[in-house]
Amino acid sequence: MTVGGDFIPVGEGREMDGPAYPKVFGLTITPTVAAMLLVLLGAIGAFMLWQNLVQNTLTRNQELKADIAAKEEQLVNQEDAQQQIADARSRLGEAQQLQADVRSLFASEESINTLLLDINERVQSVNAGITDPSKRATLSKFDLNSEASGIITDSSLGTDVNGKLQRRVYDVEIKGSFPQTQSIIRNIERLQPLLVVSEFNSELDSSTQKIILDDRGRLAPASQPDTRITTAFQLSALVPLEQSEQPAPVVPEASPTP
Repeated sequence: MTVGGDFIPVGEGREMDGPAYPKVFGLTITPTVAAMLLVLLGAIGAFMLWQNLVQNTLTRNQELKADIAAKEEQLVNQEDAQQQIADARSRLGEAQQLQADVRSLFASEESINTLLLDINERVQSVNAGITDPSKRATLSKFDLNSEASGIITDSSLGTDVNGKLQRRVYDVEIKGSFPQTQSIIRNIERLQPLLVVSEFNSELDSSTQKIILDDRGRLAPASQPDTRITTAFQLSALVPLEQSEQPAPVVPEASPTP
């Protein structure tokens, strides 16, 4: 018997098998299984990539942002602190300048040492152009009153200055006409150091109270003598004490408990 065409004999007891697929751990890797494995491996790879790269990068970025924010806050705080320090220094400078200005109003050792000369200059200034010695003003007395001088503790200038100021008290006496005396007192008030005038007293020199008449018994204005007055007063120069010179505050004794 003749068989035409292609013919592949089949051996006895052998059947035709499908395609041969590899097996891994007893699992046949079919195309479907392979596709599922690839998807699973892709997901695992993506997760590992996210976990190891992206997640770490995000965490690092958050840490860096937090660090930057903290440093910026520190910088802002430092700027605020620097501004506060600058403001405090400015206020301190203003307070020191104000203190210096106030202290300049008071007397100092230098101004006290020249006080006699300053007052004598005021007296001599009213004598400009006067040639008659009997009509010239004079500074007849300028003596330090040691008993009245010293640290102020009697609240005479207010309780706030007790123990903070001292006064140098001088007994002053001026002789001259009323206009001359008035001008001298006003010029003394214009002196730079703070001076206090007290115990003011003026007495009229009766010997100069004369009325001169001419030959016809009429008042001769040009010949009338200047009425002289003697003015005495105490002049106190106030000097601020340094911190080391101020007496220690008196602490009141505690009353005994019953």
